[in-house]
Amino acid sequence: MLRSFHVEGGKLHIDEGDSLSLLQQAAWIDLLAPTPEEDHAVERAMELSVPTREEMSEVESSSNLYREDGASYITVRLVSRPRDQQPKLAAVTMIVTPRQFVTLRYADPTAFKLFCARVDKTPKVIEHPHDAVLTFLETVVDRVADILEEIGNGLDVLAGELFAQDATSTKVAVEKDLAAMLRQIGRSGDLAGRARESLLSLTRAAGFLSGEENGETPHQDRNEALHRNEALRLKTLQRDIKSLLEHDAYLLSQIQFLLDSNLGMISIQQNAIIKILSVAAVIFLPPTLVGSLYGMNFEHMPELKWHLGYPMAIVMMVLSAVLPYWYFRRRGWL
Repeated sequence: MLRSFHVEGGKLHIDEGDSLSLLQQAAWIDLLAPTPEEDHAVERAMELSVPTREEMSEVESSSNLYREDGASYITVRLVSRPRDQQPKLAAVTMIVTPRQFVTLRYADPTAFKLFCARVDKTPKVIEHPHDAVLTFLETVVDRVADILEEIGNGLDVLAGELFAQDATSTKVAVEKDLAAMLRQIGRSGDLAGRARESLLSLTRAAGFLSGEENGETPHQDRNEALHRNEALRLKTLQRDIKSLLEHDAYLLSQIQFLLDSNLGMISIQQNAIIKILSVAAVIFLPPTLVGSLYGMNFEHMPELKWHLGYPMAIVMMVLSAVLPYWYFRRRGWL
C-alpha cells in the first residue's frame, strides 16, 4: 500500500493517487508491504533506490545505516505483537532526503500507529525530514518504555504470587499452578529480549544521526547542519535509550531470578507430592499387613473360630492406620 501526505494550511492532507508529480511534492511517503509497481513509482519520483525486504532484514550496520545519493537510509526494528501471536521484531526503513521523508515497512506495529496519530495531530513534524525522523524515534522510545513498564508490573505480580507468605504450606505448594507461571515468565523474558534488540537498533540509529557511528568523531559539517533544537532532542533521545537499556537489563536479571525461583518451587512441589505419597504408603502399609495376614486360608488358624475375630481385625487395621497418621501430624510432616 502506498500513501503520500502533504501539509497545507497547517493540516495534514492525503494525496489522492500515486502520480509522479504528487509523489515528488509529498512531504511524507509511507510504503506498507508495497508492490513492485509502487516501489518503482517511488524510485522514479525520488530518483533513489528503495531497499528490498531482504535488505531490510540484514543485521549488519552497513546495511541498516548508510547514505547514498544525498539520502540517508535508517533501518530500525520495532516490537510488534500481532493479536494471539508471539511478539516479533518488525523492520522499518526511513529514507531521509533534504525535502522528503519516506517510511518503508512490512508490518504495522503499535509504535508506528502512534507515530501516525502524532503526525495527524501535529502535521508540522513532517515538514522537515530530520524533525520527522527524531519524532519517529521518540515515539518508538516511548512505546518501548511502555512495554518495559508493562513487563515490570507483570513481574511484580508474579513475584507476589511466587513468594506469598503462605506458600510454605504443603497444600498451597501442591496446588499452585507453577507451570502457568513459568509460561508467563518465559513470555516476559521473550518480550524483554526483543525490546532490548529494538533499543540497540535505536542506539545505532541515533549515533548515525549524530555522526558518531562506528566510533568516529562527528563530522563538523554534519553538526553544523543540525538545528540546535534537533541536536538537543537527539542527545535527550540517546540518554533515554541508555536509561531504558539499563532498565531492560535489570528486568532481564529479575526474570532470570524468577525463573530460577520458579524452577526451585517446582522441585519443592514435586518433593511435597512425593512426601504425601510416601506418607500415604506408610499409613496404609500396616492395615494392608493385617488384612493380608487374616486373608490367608490355612486350616489351622486360632482366630478363625473366634466370634470377635472380625471386629478385632477391623480395629487393628484402623489403629495401625491412625497411629502413624497421628505421629506424622505431630512431627509436622503433614
